[in-house]
Amino acid sequence: FPYVARVLGVERIGLVNFVDNTVNYFLLFATMGVGLLGVREIAAVKEDKKRRDQVYSSMLALNLLFTLVSLGIYLLCISTIPKLCQYDELFYIGTAKILFTVFLVEWFFTGIENFRYITLRSILIKVFYVISVFIFVRDTSDYRLYFILTVGVVVLNAFINQLYIRKFVRIRWCNIQLFKYIKPNITLGIYTLMSSMYLTFNVMYLGLVSDNTEVGYYTTAFKLYSVLLGFFTAFTSVMLPRMSSLLANGENARFQELVDRSCSVVATFCIPLILYGIILAPQIIYTLSGPEYEGAIFPMRIIMPAAFAVGMAQVLAIQILMPMKKDRVLLMASIIGAIVSLLINLLVVPYVASVGSAVVLLCSEMVVAATYVVYVLSHRLARIPIRIVWENICYSLPGALVCWGCSRWIENEFVVVVCAVILAGTVWIIVQVIAKTSVGERMKSLLLLRR
Repeated sequence: FPYVARVLGVERIGLVNFVDNTVNYFLLFATMGVGLLGVREIAAVKEDKKRRDQVYSSMLALNLLFTLVSLGIYLLCISTIPKLCQYDELFYIGTAKILFTVFLVEWFFTGIENFRYITLRSILIKVFYVISVFIFVRDTSDYRLYFILTVGVVVLNAFINQLYIRKFVRIRWCNIQLFKYIKPNITLGIYTLMSSMYLTFNVMYLGLVSDNTEVGYYTTAFKLYSVLLGFFTAFTSVMLPRMSSLLANGENARFQELVDRSCSVVATFCIPLILYGIILAPQIIYTLSGPEYEGAIFPMRIIMPAAFAVGMAQVLAIQILMPMKKDRVLLMASIIGAIVSLLINLLVVPYVASVGSAVVLLCSEMVVAATYVVYVLSHRLARIPIRIVWENICYSLPGALVCWGCSRWIENEFVVVVCAVILAGTVWIIVQVIAKTSVGERMKSLLLLRR
């Protein structure tokens, strides 16, 4: 990203991100809830070869059906909406992403918990992608080629997956059960679409009411947040089939234990990164993108707290509510978030552009997370260890002070980031070790007293 941001410039980066996010929005209609539903259904039948073939075939057919409808609407929009017509070349390239996502079937490999294959394949293709970007993307005129390479990642992943999946499953068109899965697919699909109102749609709307430069600011500010989001999405995707299996086997104690651990992981790593990211936002933006992106600093500071909200929301939604098949709750929360997103988009974004989009993201994610918390606690579905949040805020404050000192007394932005990462990280680790030791000693004392 630092290389591409400097080579293409803020306007071209904004253009490519506008097109890509618009393509992704139509992609949501194409996939609907298959990405989530497929994982859950495959995880339930992964030991039964015959049923696994049936579920896979049904999901693939369902995805293909929705994709063809979505692709038709997408092509119609490209040819009729003026803002899209002027970039029709890029949008036609994007059709490959929509079509080949059908054959990506990542949900199948997640459902059977074959994460080793997913990881190795992803790393190899991404390395190839990065090398290709460095070789072929040389100046601002190469933005089309950059987008082709980005779409090519999906195409190549889909091609390899279709070759490898033959070891596990066969397509059986004669026994497809479309009607069985249409309702949950639409329910989870609406949940995904509503959630996208403050993610994918956010960027698309900003591009429609503003210019590519403002999109460039917002998407640059979104980068560090998206790294955190990717971590939590990967983490919860790994946990979904396991949590579904535990509930099916009645292992409620183990289920609660994993919920506790997941909340602890989110709080432990997310809170310090948020505090340090807010303090070091100018240095991070300058280091990643250059001084041309100064307009991304304030949006980044607004966005960063949303990382904790989305981390907790992912744990509650994907690890608790979805395995329990509380799809209506997911839908309700996503609709509330979408309403908040739409109102702020209409009232604020046309006037303050990228800053408004950042506010949309923060408010929407917080509302959705709050909805999940209220429902889970009020229905006693699981315990949420809220105490660890306050603990980790306290543990992160010394490191935050170190980051503030580095930003105040060191002039070079890159040196600030490096020194802050090393020093604040070291302080954070020391505080964590001391705190955990102290907690451990207190627990031992309580056990001795009870005896």
